[in-house]
Amino acid sequence: MILHDAVEALKKTSSGMGTEDGDLIFQKLNDPVCQFCKGACMGAEFGGCVAEVATPEPFTARMRLENLYDAPLKSQKTRAAALGALNAAAGFLMLSRKTGACNTVYFEDCLSELQQFCKGRAVYIIGDDIRGIPQTLDADEAELILIQGEAFFDEGLLSEIEEAVSAAKDGKKQVLLVGENCHGIGALLHLDVWCPYGR
Repeated sequence: MILHDAVEALKKTSSGMGTEDGDLIFQKLNDPVCQFCKGACMGAEFGGCVAEVATPEPFTARMRLENLYDAPLKSQKTRAAALGALNAAAGFLMLSRKTGACNTVYFEDCLSELQQFCKGRAVYIIGDDIRGIPQTLDADEAELILIQGEAFFDEGLLSEIEEAVSAAKDGKKQVLLVGENCHGIGALLHLDVWCPYGR
């Protein structure tokens, strides 16, 4: 699974730095969430860097980063923990400069620019439909596959995500991760992320 791959990449990247002993602190925040994600905003703090993740099940917890390594990530809660930890750790390690969603004032600009980016291309979306972006119903016919941040919480979409990322690595498709949940995954797996106004 892509989340396991990203966690493994984090483990290798940070090996020898002592980060595995660092604490992760999760707590619910009142910040707005990305328009391409669902749920409530949860903060994940690591090494003083606070990153955000939109999740259907925000929670409060404290754990060590090493607890994430080899975790099964089968529930929405554990996948939210992984996404938050990846965002925070990537920010702490300066692999990603973005750790949260943009202000809602930028939503329309962000959407308009994404619509323009997709214009004239055969697009397949993993996750909810995106307003103003026509899509093909067959991923095999797509030139560009968009993976929304909320899709990682849908058990039925995980295999589609895997296939899309595999096709991207083989050079067969262009894949674009969309939204705040994807900052850490994108940085660690060298995948493109659409988040022009994220902070």
